[in-house]
Amino acid sequence: MRLPFRNRILFLVLVLCLATYAQRTPQAESRRTASLTFAPIPTPDFTITATVPSVVPADGTSVAKSTVITNPVNGFTGNITLSESPIPPDLKCTAIDPATIPNGYVNATFSCSSAAPRTYKVTIIGTSGSLSHNATTTFTFTAFASPNFTIIATSSMSFTSGLTATSNVRVNPENGFYSDVILTTTISPDSGLSVSLTPSSIIHGSGTSTTTFISSMPGNYTVTITATGGAIQHTTTVNVHVAAESHAPPAPPSTTPGPSPAMFYGVIGVIIFVVIAGIFLVLRRVRPIRS
Repeated sequence: MRLPFRNRILFLVLVLCLATYAQRTPQAESRRTASLTFAPIPTPDFTITATVPSVVPADGTSVAKSTVITNPVNGFTGNITLSESPIPPDLKCTAIDPATIPNGYVNATFSCSSAAPRTYKVTIIGTSGSLSHNATTTFTFTAFASPNFTIIATSSMSFTSGLTATSNVRVNPENGFYSDVILTTTISPDSGLSVSLTPSSIIHGSGTSTTTFISSMPGNYTVTITATGGAIQHTTTVNVHVAAESHAPPAPPSTTPGPSPAMFYGVIGVIIFVVIAGIFLVLRRVRPIRS
């Protein structure tokens, strides 16, 4: 017996309902429930870092600067207050500038100096309400070499009285020295020797001066050259010997054998007498013949 058309429709609807119900197993319900779980809302926060500054001299005035960097996270919009941990001994630091970072977008600077050569660690603390983070930076200071200069001159000079001698004085800067250096001389004994320096001022502590020595009095002299540049002063010594002027010695007597002066002039006299006597005799013989 065939079912009426309407009954067929109802039968199909019943089958579909049973199939749908069978698919709703506990695992399917669990997956459906899990898909409806919401993730937690991110908490606004910030991060903080600090750069390591360059190494500087431990002269008490050279400054090492660390940059404190803050960054907002998850929409952070609060103010961050910066402070530092207790400063180590021998390290002098200025306050962090600025001490408050609005919205976490502005960098700050932390500056320190020291007269003691070593490495120091400082912790920078950033606080905003209940949030707190920190960063550590390292300051390194090296042994300080102050600006200076050297002076070099010939240690000894020797020349003859009445003549002139010259030598050079060299000035070299060290560790960034950049001041003019004035040269002066002191002579001992203070008479008998004249010394001049050209030029007498060395620009920026780097150059050469010519020293000229003049004397007409033989003897030994000590010349002290003093170089002054600002508060720095150096000296060097030149020992000068002035020799006496030499004269040509007289010719030694001849050692060749020969007649004495008396004998020489005696021989000359005899020769003259013989010549005159010969002339006289010739003239006497010639006269009788003419007569």
